[in-house]
Amino acid sequence: MKQSLFAICFLAFGLACQSQPQNAPAETKASATNGKPFTIKGKLNNSVSGKVYLERMNDRNIPLKVDSVKIAADNTFIINGNAAEPGIYQVNIANQQVIGLILDGGENLSIVADGVSTPDKAATFSVDGSPAMAKFNQIVAEAQKFRQTQTSLQEQFDAVSKKKDEKKKKELQAQYMAAEETYSNTIKPMIADLGTSLAGLIAINNFLNPEKDFEIFAKTAAQLEKEGQNHFFAKLFREDVKRRSAGSVGSEAPDFSLVDMAGKPVKLSELRGKVVILDFWATWCGPCIMSFPGMKQAMDKYKSNPNVQFLFVNTFERVDQSQWKSTVTNFVNQRGFNTFPIIYDMGGEVALNYGVNGIPAKFCIDKEGKIKFKSTGFMGSNELIVQEMTKWIDEAAK
Repeated sequence: MKQSLFAICFLAFGLACQSQPQNAPAETKASATNGKPFTIKGKLNNSVSGKVYLERMNDRNIPLKVDSVKIAADNTFIINGNAAEPGIYQVNIANQQVIGLILDGGENLSIVADGVSTPDKAATFSVDGSPAMAKFNQIVAEAQKFRQTQTSLQEQFDAVSKKKDEKKKKELQAQYMAAEETYSNTIKPMIADLGTSLAGLIAINNFLNPEKDFEIFAKTAAQLEKEGQNHFFAKLFREDVKRRSAGSVGSEAPDFSLVDMAGKPVKLSELRGKVVILDFWATWCGPCIMSFPGMKQAMDKYKSNPNVQFLFVNTFERVDQSQWKSTVTNFVNQRGFNTFPIIYDMGGEVALNYGVNGIPAKFCIDKEGKIKFKSTGFMGSNELIVQEMTKWIDEAAK
C-alpha cells in the first residue's frame, strides 16, 4: 500500500458556496437596490461575441445566473450590481472562460481576460480593484508552492520506501514538517490581513489546520459576533466553530450509542474507566485506509490490555442508509479489515458532535471521559501512527 507524508479527506463545508432559492429564475438582475453596490469592468484580449454572465454559486456549487450583458464591439463589458450579502460569484464570458470572484460588496473590479482558449494556450486573466482578492490569490499561490513541495517530497518518500531506507524516510518526514511550518508561518499573517471578509473566512477554513489553529477560528468567530455580521457565511462559520469546540481537547467527550457490525450496541459512557481511541473513517477515503495498517499495529500492541478500546467509527458514507451496512461489510471483507471493531455512525451525527470536518479524524478519550488528544489526516508512516497512539494511550492512562 502506498504511503503518504500527509493526507486527509476533506468533507464538504458550506464556505465554498451559498444557498439560493430553489425557484430562482434562470436570470435575475444584479442591479437590485438593496445591498452594497459593485462594478465589474472587463476588457477582452480577443474578439468574442455573445454575453458575459454574472453567476452566483449555490449550496450545491452550481452557478445561477444573476445578470448578463452583451459584449461591446470594442470587446469590453460593464456589470453594475448590488451584493445583498457576501457571496462567491463567477464571470462567465460567453461560456468560453470562467473567472471566480469573492464579493463582499463595494468593489470596483477591473478584469482583463483572453476570453477564449486556443489549442496552444489556456485563457488567462487578471483581476484588479479588490485588495481582499489580491491577498487571497497570494495565499493560493503559497498553497500551490507548498503542494509542489509536498509532491516532490512524496516522490522521494515513495522511492526510499521501496528501498526500505528508514533513515532517509525519517529525514524526508523531518523536511516535510519543516516545510509545513514555514508554509504556516507565511500564510497566517496574510490571512490575518483579510480579517472577517468572506475571503478571510474561506482562507481560514481552507488553508489553516483546525486542530493546530483553532484559536484563530475561535477568535474570528468571536469577531464576527462582535461586528454583528449575520450573513450566510458568517453564521455558517460560527456554527462550524461551535461544532469544533464541542470536540476540542479537554472537553467532555460527547456520549453516543451506536451498533457494531454484529448488531451489538456500543455506548461510550459504558466504557468509562478505559482509554478509548475513536477513528472516524469512510470507505471512500483513501487516507483513512492508508492509516489502517498502522492502526492495526497499534491495536495489536494493546490487545492484551483490557483498559484500552479502539473503535473505528464509520461515517459520512456516500450511499443510501439502506445500502450502508452491506457497503461497509463488503469493503472490510475484501480489504481484510473484518477484525476491526467497527461501529456505524449513519447520518454522521456523532462525527458532527465531535466537530469532524475531515477524515481520518482520531480522538483519544481518557479514563474520565474527556478528550485528551485529537488529530486529522494521515502522516504517511505506520511507525508514526504507532508512536502517536502509544503516546496518547500511555499519557491518557496516567
